Amino acid sequence: MTGMQGPGFDIFGFLDEPGRPASVATVTASGQPALAMMWYAFEDDHLWFHSPEAGPAPFLRAAAGNREVAVMVATFSPPDDVRQVRMTGPARLAGRDEERVRRLYRRYVRAWSPAWDRQAASAGFRLWAMSPQRGMAVAYPGLADSPGFRWSEPAGLLALRG
Repeated sequence: MTGMQGPGFDIFGFLDEPGRPASVATVTASGQPALAMMWYAFEDDHLWFHSPEAGPAPFLRAAAGNREVAVMVATFSPPDDVRQVRMTGPARLAGRDEERVRRLYRRYVRAWSPAWDRQAASAGFRLWAMSPQRGMAVAYPGLADSPGFRWSEPAGLLALRG
């Protein structure tokens, strides 16, 4: 299901812009909110993340339980570039996929090194994905509202690909 009009910008192009982080939110085991900035890649209709297993790992616990997470990818450079894609959906743990992790990292790392290669292959990190089931995309050109775009099922977002 979508809003009255399409989005005011190319959502998929925006999500594919290298170097743009995602704000990711979930709830901890004790019921407290958890929020982090994360690197991601949008591939195969999912947002992919690579998180360390050591220490507090609320995002990996959410993925292990197939629980909902919220993600926002945004720019905020008023008045000309204010765009947001906000999504919620279930997270899930994924199997090892070093090539996917390398593609994810290369969106952010300018000078690849053996250290990055070791981290991409590290057993101390887990790959996980989020399926954007519901969400919205908004833009505020010149700080004025433009038509928003909403979806309440994955097909609503994926239909934009034509």
